[in-house]
Amino acid sequence: MKKRDKGAVIYHRVFAHEDFDHTAHVLLRLLRNAQRACPGAPRYLYLDIDGHRNADGGFDEDMFELQSKFMAEFLLQFLTRAELPLGSVRNRKPQNDEIPEELDILKVDPPPPDGPERGKQPRS
Repeated sequence: MKKRDKGAVIYHRVFAHEDFDHTAHVLLRLLRNAQRACPGAPRYLYLDIDGHRNADGGFDEDMFELQSKFMAEFLLQFLTRAELPLGSVRNRKPQNDEIPEELDILKVDPPPPDGPERGKQPRS
C-alpha cells in the first residue's frame, strides 16, 4: 500500500500458483491495512495477474470470477476505484469503511452436466 495525497493506493500481483481463495483473503487483508493506515481515505486497487489463462487465452475460472463477481458483488464497496486486467471499475456509492475481519468463502460444486444421475429420483 502506498499513501497518496487523496487516498491509499493498493497494489497486488496474483502469481500463477495462487488461487481464488488465497487472493480474496489477501485482498481483504490489504484493504483492512489501508483502512487502518488511512482511515476513511479513498482506496484505489491496482491488480495484476500472472498466468491463470485458459486454452482460449482468457482468464481461468478463478481469476475471471475474482475480477467479475467477487469484485462487483463484494469487494468494490470497500474501494473508490479498481484497475483490473479486465478493465476499470468505479464505485458509484460512498466507499464502505466497515471492512470485515474475516472472509467466509463458500464453494459450491456445479451440478453434473446431465443433471441428477440417471435412474435416481431426487429426494422429496
